[in-house]
Amino acid sequence: MEKIRGKCGIAAVSLPEGKDASVGGAAYYLYKMLLQQQHRGQSSAGITTYNSKRARLIDTYKELGMVNEVFRSHHAQKNLAILNAYSGSKGIGHVRYATSGSDEDEDAQPFERRHGRLWKWFSFAFNGNIANFAELKEGLRDSGYHLVRDVDTELMMHFISKQLIGGKKRPVEEIFHALSQTFDGSYNIAYLDAEGRLVVARDPLGFKPVCFLGNEGIFAAASESCALESFSENGFKDVKPGELVLAENGSFEARRFAKSGKKAHCMFEWVYFANPSSVLDGKNVYQARWDLGAELAKNEFLETGKQEYVVVPVPDTSRPAADGYANTLGLVSMEGLLRNRYVGRTFIEGSDRHEKARQKYSVNKAIVSGKKIILVDDSIVRGTTSKSLVEYIRKVGKPEEIHLRVSSPPIRCPCFYGIDMSTLQELIAPKHLGKEGVIAPGKMDDVPKEAVEAIGKELGVDSLQFQTIGGLVRAIGLDWKDLCLACLTGHYPTESGQSLIKKAVENRAQGCRKRTYS
Repeated sequence: MEKIRGKCGIAAVSLPEGKDASVGGAAYYLYKMLLQQQHRGQSSAGITTYNSKRARLIDTYKELGMVNEVFRSHHAQKNLAILNAYSGSKGIGHVRYATSGSDEDEDAQPFERRHGRLWKWFSFAFNGNIANFAELKEGLRDSGYHLVRDVDTELMMHFISKQLIGGKKRPVEEIFHALSQTFDGSYNIAYLDAEGRLVVARDPLGFKPVCFLGNEGIFAAASESCALESFSENGFKDVKPGELVLAENGSFEARRFAKSGKKAHCMFEWVYFANPSSVLDGKNVYQARWDLGAELAKNEFLETGKQEYVVVPVPDTSRPAADGYANTLGLVSMEGLLRNRYVGRTFIEGSDRHEKARQKYSVNKAIVSGKKIILVDDSIVRGTTSKSLVEYIRKVGKPEEIHLRVSSPPIRCPCFYGIDMSTLQELIAPKHLGKEGVIAPGKMDDVPKEAVEAIGKELGVDSLQFQTIGGLVRAIGLDWKDLCLACLTGHYPTESGQSLIKKAVENRAQGCRKRTYS
């Protein structure tokens, strides 16, 4: 229901000599990899490729829109022209959602910085969010730098450039180590320079996923394993937190650039963001979502044994959880809601909430009319879309009852690490929690029953039940200490996150609604 945004998806590829002779070479493979990660960003797409036979050794192509729109895949000649123009032996790619900056052409990634010295001419793309962005931006301006865009990608470009100052080329692990001493937050980076050095790096806490493989001279890396299937059906590795993989001269090597004393994998990757077929840090996404549904069912208080209820998933990411929930309780899961897959992006919408819901979904009246339905969704963040959808189902489908079950716990705090929810005011749960404190480290406390009932009343459902934090951790299958649960607990794994939550509380008290990290 709540299509929250998390930026973004990255890709990288290095081909052996002669492999790039086919149409597009690296550009073709990047196009395919970005298409497999379209779910991670639909605002823009872009690539940078390296070709030693071009005057522009590295060259960048990027535009606003979906991957197929950007690469003109509907028009064979235009598509081939783009692939040929950016053909190369190595390259990086990016799909973007904006959590800072804006949806404008100049904010699309990768970012390229040209220079006369080959190793100072580079391009990069990243997935994440720099939590100390405001502080670093102010420091750059005090040093005489000018930022054209209010976006952390440009800030990163300046800091990378600073590491290249001087007449001697530095090892890439030294460059990224220096960045790790500067940046607070999440950042997976794909980096390419005009000497053909290709680097994929993961921040020391490993917030966002990134994996790689080497197969018959081909090196490929991506935010998710689903994007690597065209290279090999088996055998990929996760880039470890604080580790980079360097591909050059026909080989690749993993190197550590920063210590990683702890991990903070974003739990939302398993709940919502990632492709169900992907495996993240050893845990299959589909299985985790099925298990989330099973865990949710363990706390069901309705008397479902009477078989009066029909489980209805909110398409599409909630389907595995709904199936796991229904299977555990011996109920049937049916398509009472159908998603219109061909709506695409629209900039002309009516103000009527029902009309917006109607554009995205169709109610299968044969399934919901006169029935007691259990609507299963993966998350509730702001509540506005959820409320609209419930009203729409009641109006059109006329069910007897609607019970909402959510496979993640209530979102009670903002995210400063790459999910577009950075203020307390926009979240529905904090409105019903008053001045209640955050959860103590190591505890698995959950939102009080009274608050859940108040949220359910606001959404207009007959009953509401959230996942427990303990159930979430068990379903993902990682130690809770290796997960970032900050948006559920208020305990942030970095210093800037801890400072920003205090600022978010102050902003709420003052009625300030701008992004906390702006």
